Order: sequence, then structure tokens, then C-alpha cells
Amino acid sequence: MGEQNMIQALVSPIEKLISAVSGAIGKAYEPRHQRKMTDAKAYELYKIADAVRNNSDVPIVYDSTGVTIDTSNYEEIAKRASNRLAFQEIYKQQNIEAVTDKAYEELEGVEFVSNEPVSQDWMFRFFNSVEDISNEEMQRVWGQILAGEIKTPNTYSYRTLEKLRNMTLQEVEVFQLVSAFSIQSSNKYFLLSNKDILDNYNIDFENIMALEECGLMTSRELSFNFEATEKTPGIIYNSRVVGLIRGTKKDNIQKVSFNIYPFTESGKQLIKSIKPQENEQYIIDCLQRIREKNKDLSVLAHRINQFVGESEMDYDPTDILPIV
Repeated sequence: MGEQNMIQALVSPIEKLISAVSGAIGKAYEPRHQRKMTDAKAYELYKIADAVRNNSDVPIVYDSTGVTIDTSNYEEIAKRASNRLAFQEIYKQQNIEAVTDKAYEELEGVEFVSNEPVSQDWMFRFFNSVEDISNEEMQRVWGQILAGEIKTPNTYSYRTLEKLRNMTLQEVEVFQLVSAFSIQSSNKYFLLSNKDILDNYNIDFENIMALEECGLMTSRELSFNFEATEKTPGIIYNSRVVGLIRGTKKDNIQKVSFNIYPFTESGKQLIKSIKPQENEQYIIDCLQRIREKNKDLSVLAHRINQFVGESEMDYDPTDILPIV
């Protein structure tokens, strides 16, 4: 692709966000600090809507046929119903715009993204999912997902949106805790299923089972297998440390296997969105355990300097595993 075509294929992430969300929120999106409505006016609007929500004196009539609504004052009841619906829409709109604000914050430091459009079907499904989300921390998670989809369309499936929609704040917090220990290899994300190591980092099996109920992990141990030679190592890593597992028998392929608790495809997508603060010592402990269990393999750990592409990396040549 020529330089001119490359420039045409990149756009401002903020401009792309505004274009993508305006149809879904019913107007041209403005960042929070640019909105014309003052905080005082917004607060007054909230108080009015809250009063409507709490107005529950609907006339109830008890007679021989059971419980009915007194419709003698139909206009008054219709007005209340209209007010109730108005409040619900105000509430939903506030939530949608709050999530969009969080996405805006995520994208402020990004210079360019692909000009590939975000699917309108995806956008409508997304905003249908967030319209009832009022918790600020949950709004931040959803904002990270929207920002991720703006950067790279088709990153988050409908299935992932539905799973997150059904999660509580407590379940999201458990996911943030556990995913901070995730290890990657061959497009898989997992935890090493070693009880001693997991206990050392306060990861209970109940946490893994809870995430399995959310559809983000598998609590059944699976075997992770790969082949290693002297020249072609198996690679496992997080954002800070890469482990290289090599065979030591000249010209021979050696099979490597260890048990893991894997994340599902939706779990992987959420990890990419949330970007948990990964634990460097955890992966070092895992590599040390793999070295202890596989004396015929060379297992080294290196600190990563930077990523070149999605999975290629430049790393410091010094082995940081402790000498035993």
C-alpha cells in the first residue's frame, strides 16, 4: 500500500467515535466538557425525573371482580404514564452518553485508527446493552469496549456483549482480579493450574468457577501441548515477561505439556479490552515450576522491552529466573 493510500486508511479516533455513535444517541455527540447544558440544569432535570419516578399514587379500586385501576381520570393516568416513560428514556440516555464519554477518554491519546467503519447493527446492540448501566465502574468497562471496537472493528462479538451485560459489578471485579494473572501463547489465554501458585496469589477455585458461570473461563483442567526444539522454542508471555521453552536434545523435537485453566473466546476479548495490570512475578513463578518439572528442557524468562506487532517482541537477553 502506497503512502497516500495508507494516510487515507487512517482516521482520527475521535472523529470516528463521533460518526459511529451519533445515530445511536440521537444527535451529534459532543464530549462532556463541550456540552451546552450546564451542570446545574442537568441536576434540575435529574430532580424532575426522580420526582416522576417516585410518583406512585396510581388510583387502585377494590371490588368484587378483584383489583383494578380507576380510569375515571384517564387523562391524569395517561400523563403519569407518559412522564414515567420520559423518565426511563432520560435515564437510558444519560447512561448511554456516560459510556460514550468513557470511550472518548480512552481514545484521547490515540493518534490514528483504521477507517474501517463500525457496524451499525453492532452499535445498536451495544447501546441496547448499556442503556441500563448506571454504575460508573461498569460504564468505564463498557467505554473501554466501545473504544476498542472503534480502533479495530469486529473485535467484540454479540456473544461477549451479552455475557458482560449479564454480569454484576462483583463478577467484573473477580474477572479483573483473575485476568491480571493471564498468560498468553498461540492465541490462547490461561492460568497455570497449579494450586500452590494460585493459592499464593489468592486465586480461589471458586473465582474460576464464578467466571465459568459467566462464560469467561473453563474450570476443567485442560492440557496445553506444544513441540519445542533447540532452535524453535515454545513461547508463553504476558505484557512484561516472555518465557522461552526449548528442547535440549540436538535435532530432536521434544513434546511439552502442562495443565491450564483456559479463558473462553469472550474472556479473551474482555482481557484485551480491560487490559488488567498484569503480575510479573506470577509468570516467573509459573516458568520456574515448568523448569522444575521438566529437567530435560531449557526454560528461560526475559523482560520484554517492547512489542513489535501483536505477538512479536523485543526482550532483554538476561534470564531472570532464579538459579536453584
